[in-house]
Amino acid sequence: MNSVDSLNAIVQQYEGAPYPATPINEPTQPEPSTLYQQTITTPYYLQHRRVVNSTNKVILDVGCGSGLTSLVLAIANPGAKVIGVDVSPTSIAMAQKRIAHLDNPQIEFQVLGAEELPQLGMEFDYINCDEVLYLLPNPVAALQMMKAVLKPDGIIRANLHSAIQRQHFYRAQQMFKLMGVLHQDAGETETALVRETMNAMPSWVDLKAKTWTPDASGQVTDQVIRMNYLLQGDKGYTIPDLFNILESAELRLIEMVNSQQWNVGILFGTIEQMPAFIGLSLPSLDYSQRLQLFDLIHPIHRLLDFWCTHADVQPAGLMPFHLNLPQINKYARIFLHPQLQTSTVQNAICDSAKHSRPFTIEPYLSILGAKPIMIDGGIAASLLPLWDGAQTVNAIAKRWQQIRPLNPCTLEPTSEAEALQEVTQLLEVLLPDLYVMIEN
Repeated sequence: MNSVDSLNAIVQQYEGAPYPATPINEPTQPEPSTLYQQTITTPYYLQHRRVVNSTNKVILDVGCGSGLTSLVLAIANPGAKVIGVDVSPTSIAMAQKRIAHLDNPQIEFQVLGAEELPQLGMEFDYINCDEVLYLLPNPVAALQMMKAVLKPDGIIRANLHSAIQRQHFYRAQQMFKLMGVLHQDAGETETALVRETMNAMPSWVDLKAKTWTPDASGQVTDQVIRMNYLLQGDKGYTIPDLFNILESAELRLIEMVNSQQWNVGILFGTIEQMPAFIGLSLPSLDYSQRLQLFDLIHPIHRLLDFWCTHADVQPAGLMPFHLNLPQINKYARIFLHPQLQTSTVQNAICDSAKHSRPFTIEPYLSILGAKPIMIDGGIAASLLPLWDGAQTVNAIAKRWQQIRPLNPCTLEPTSEAEALQEVTQLLEVLLPDLYVMIEN
């Protein structure tokens, strides 16, 4: 199938079944972890070490489908304008209905392909291309079109299907193609044939064991079948492929979106349990090789999900961020991540402080792969001024001195140096996952 036929097959697929199939009247309540990934604040800080406000930013959602992701982007980036584009007119019509009930939404939709983006006549602060790139005949060309409409300090989020993690579904697609099921006009009949075939296999059959995973009700939905067994244009990539694609498109990786889940060290339990030759070899590997090593050992990621920017824009700090944190000094300004800046979290800290209980962040912002963080309620209360805006490290330390004026063991007054040390240690715990962000 040539590239034109491939694109036509993809359009036909989504014309028949817009994705996602979430009902348009269903309330949209994204998890805080989703908003954490979708706000421009997170990748912008990783790239520039500056905290950006989303107000008046312009965001492009390429391949927006039925508009759910565009709506999530608007929620995650209050005050930003979101433009969603997709090649499927049926999907765009569904997207427009999805936002029709909203009061003055800053979201608009257009029928447009990735190759037509310059026709918008705009530049964007942030471009989201989620669950699209791996379907396109030429992902490099698509990224180049996005780069052409990206502001000089702008950021692209995109992803590719993992060839390693998804290998069993590619076997299934080949099998159904061999049997004449996977073709351009796949519809309800083909979905039913897949379900009948997979249900007829005993559970010990390898293909069924590796791919057929019913939900809590014991069913595999039509959408799951279409997006896995009958997905037109679906291709898998490796970490080296990802870096080659970025280089060809003249883009540079900022970070993997779920970077906390790409830590090779956790695959061996502890540093002490890691074989010595691996521990000695790791420092000699660059970041792309570390990611590749993880994917070869433990391919849990369906998506190679990444943020990138113009190749000639240098990062403000070394990668990866969690190993090269910015220095903390008493004059540095501390910001709270937007997804923690809610009255619910603020009240929970107050409650922990009043009752001398530890405060746990995870119930309010659960980041996959991040270590659970539990901190003393008292010192957590020293961060409460962050709900009113950025504070210096010194200001937070002075508040901590007021909260705990005496050393509980010696009854000596808490010194400025001691307060700064304790606050700095707290910030060093919160910074790697961007629960707080620091501007020096």
